[in-house]
Amino acid sequence: MKTFFFFVDNHFPESDSNSVWGTLEGELQKRTIKYKTELISDGQQIEYVLKKNLNNTDLESKNNLVVVTVGSSTFFLDVLTKLRNASTQQIPIAFILINEKTNFATKIGVSSNPVVALRQILNSVHPISYNLGLVENALGTGKQIFTDELIVGFSAYVTDLIKNSKFYNLLVKYHLSLIAEFCAITDAFINQESFSVTTRLSQKYNFFKNSFSIRIKNQPFLDNENSKETNNLQLTIITSLNPLSYWLILLARKFNFSSKIPFIHTFEQKQIHLVINSLEFSQIDNRQLINKFYDAYLKSFSYPFWFDVDSISISEKDNS
Repeated sequence: MKTFFFFVDNHFPESDSNSVWGTLEGELQKRTIKYKTELISDGQQIEYVLKKNLNNTDLESKNNLVVVTVGSSTFFLDVLTKLRNASTQQIPIAFILINEKTNFATKIGVSSNPVVALRQILNSVHPISYNLGLVENALGTGKQIFTDELIVGFSAYVTDLIKNSKFYNLLVKYHLSLIAEFCAITDAFINQESFSVTTRLSQKYNFFKNSFSIRIKNQPFLDNENSKETNNLQLTIITSLNPLSYWLILLARKFNFSSKIPFIHTFEQKQIHLVINSLEFSQIDNRQLINKFYDAYLKSFSYPFWFDVDSISISEKDNS
């Protein structure tokens, strides 16, 4: 019988996390599920709790353990990172998001309704592996996992402008997000400067002196669920960006002819070495990072998740 170890993010307002957790706990008790809970108020607490519990757990119990996070996608990635560090064994993981919908969750079919997501977890009988990306920065900023994409340059700058401008926030507040985005893109065109990028893929170096945007994309579905062969990460570097080329890039992505445009450079590799010597805007899975330099290895890896996403009806997914 599986034991579910719930990590509940205590940073949410009481009306969110505690009320959601109360509802979820009621469901667990109805179904007489074996579980234990840890309320997390500090990131360092995660590592301490994991090491304390895993060091005192025998192999059979570890084989029957599933870690579940309740909170934000950032909280989930933090727990997953520390779980991988704390255990050499791949302990299955699942997540229940509160007031959030991510590209990764949508792609693999996890409901944004916490109660329905819990049912997808409890209905599962075996783990399923999905592909993820890992960033290891040689400059000492540690490891970061991403489920969807890492972006450096123009797009991250636009997002930063929207999130940190009172004027743009006001436009978004009054449902004028398209105008806010248009203004931020215009602002970024005026102020964005090109930067140098060096990549190494399969021992081959590539140098781009005038880059404006970098995107490293993860494809979550493995070609073969039973295989340990991971997917390639998809790297795109744009070396010319102006109002005209911007719209051409959007059309190219929509109609899949990016490979025909000379200033769009695409690569696929399981491991990418990326070097950027200037301070640039960046984001992981739509989460802004501090401006940083990059001397990083990006790696593809797979990890077991505990979901049966098809155990609920399509209408339940759509109404979540």
